[in-house]
Amino acid sequence: MDAEELLSKFREDVESRPNEFLEDYRKVKKQVEDSSARYLGDPIDFLYQPMFFSLEDLAWIDGILAQLTEILTKTVEKYRTDEAFRQIFPFSQRTEELILADPGYENPFPVARFDIFYDYDEGLKFCEFNTDGSAGMNEARVLQNAIYRSRALEFIPDDCDVDYYTPMENLIDTIIDIYHEFTGEEEDPETVAIVDFEGEGINSEFQEYKNRFENRGYQTLIWDPRKFEYDGKDLLADSRRIDLVYRRATTRKVIERYEEVEPFLEAYRDGNVCVVGGFTSQIVHNKALFAILQERAYTDFLTEEEREFVEEYFPLSRLFHDGDSSLKEKLIEEKDRFLLKPFDKFAGHGVYVGEDFELEEWKEKVEETQGENYIAQEFCDVPEKEFLYVNDDEIGFEKFGFLIGLFLYEHEINGLYTRVGRENVIASLVECFTLPNFLVENCEE
Repeated sequence: MDAEELLSKFREDVESRPNEFLEDYRKVKKQVEDSSARYLGDPIDFLYQPMFFSLEDLAWIDGILAQLTEILTKTVEKYRTDEAFRQIFPFSQRTEELILADPGYENPFPVARFDIFYDYDEGLKFCEFNTDGSAGMNEARVLQNAIYRSRALEFIPDDCDVDYYTPMENLIDTIIDIYHEFTGEEEDPETVAIVDFEGEGINSEFQEYKNRFENRGYQTLIWDPRKFEYDGKDLLADSRRIDLVYRRATTRKVIERYEEVEPFLEAYRDGNVCVVGGFTSQIVHNKALFAILQERAYTDFLTEEEREFVEEYFPLSRLFHDGDSSLKEKLIEEKDRFLLKPFDKFAGHGVYVGEDFELEEWKEKVEETQGENYIAQEFCDVPEKEFLYVNDDEIGFEKFGFLIGLFLYEHEINGLYTRVGRENVIASLVECFTLPNFLVENCEE
């Protein structure tokens, strides 16, 4: 059985004993409510529905990612060495200076979550690249553990191997490996700081990482970057030297509060602290990249094959500049074909889908966003499936669109993060449920 056949078998099992599944769903829901999987202080929304991927599925995606990461790495190098190319990007002088500072290790985006539209044999499109404070690993961990022990997987034959990624544990390994590369030595850090502005990050997830670092023997703080001190040699938190920073504070927030975090930034620029989450990753993170890589005038450093790759796997995207009357007219004339997306926001903030608006409302959105750091992007048909949905005491299947996140550590898949919703934008700002993901192998009929 392939992954889609397993989804069908799961549905058959649910429909044969709905009351048992409803009872088990309540147990899983209680586990999630009592866990650290929270967003803005509340337990995450989820569906009692496993998602399956075969090793063949992942091998195919791996091949696509290998081509993509080569293109992105070349793009970063072009940015570093070509001042004219840098001018195309929408970065302030302060942001550019941080991007150009050497993080002390080779990979410009060692920790990322790439979101894709993927429907097994129906192809793949990249939605966005999150390389700046990527989140969701703890949600994936909690749901996978809960569903793995539930009745949801009882239908799977005994000879079918079922496994799942451990993205949190794998990230700790990756961060320590990067630290060793930074120092050039095998000695581990004594002190680690998980860094975000107070009230901004997902503290429950940070606490999970803190526990894991401490279990390995590293003194660990969850720290606001405004509270650092720097003596020209060491980055200090409450007079303790910090050897390693896991940065979750987004670049956008750092730049907004630049003067308040100057000691932290100075230590980074001086190369006196290892920061996993270096600012070079902003080149890949910023959504303007989708449009820049589709302009032939900007991409003389790519081969023709690489340009064809971008055309195939990226949604059509254009920078929505001031004065671009032809694009503006196209957006209005073909409103249901396009969406407007800000360069550097998350959770669906500021994303407008033409299909969701009446014409006059859409014209207003087009006017508001032109020249305001937005791209115009072709609206991708979001893949849909019928997933199990529990509403009070009713259990049944409803159609949801879905989006798959790939946690990439050192460019390799180390976790999966599936979210579903019934709106055109799948995001926590609108409607978003998380699904657990499982790897399956040797599943025979």
